[in-house]
Amino acid sequence: MNMKVRMCAVSAAVIAALVGCGSQAHVGAVQPAPTRPACPEGSAYPAGTHGIADYIDSIWHDSVNYEYLPSVRITASQTGPVVTRIRCSMATYPDTHAPPAHWADDTATALSAGTPVRAVKGFSPRCRLAAYVAGRPRTYIAVNETKRGPVPRACAKITAG
Repeated sequence: MNMKVRMCAVSAAVIAALVGCGSQAHVGAVQPAPTRPACPEGSAYPAGTHGIADYIDSIWHDSVNYEYLPSVRITASQTGPVVTRIRCSMATYPDTHAPPAHWADDTATALSAGTPVRAVKGFSPRCRLAAYVAGRPRTYIAVNETKRGPVPRACAKITAG
């Protein structure tokens, strides 16, 4: 083999070895799981477009939407233990013209971050939650999304009062 061919072969082997070093998978190495943002972020609209977002008083918890219905009243004695705390508040969301692309659990439209969210005695937390606003308890009813809009879940037992 002539010297030029030998040098090219050695150079190619060295380059291949160097390239291979950075791409080898480590056996048993744990890859970090993809994470979702802790709070809503990003607009649901394409860049350069927007709409108007008019939020009703609601909570997103454990992948369930709960809405405040003023006609469904609750007393302090009906509130149960703290289930969670609001982590994200849409009241401080920077884009007031568009809903976010992602709603994280324990996001509220009107409640401040840190607000305790309580169970309601006699109801599963999957059906009703409560939170204090200006010193008074409010009931948040779990709703199912339909073509006609949100409809209270049957387990929320809303009766005419």
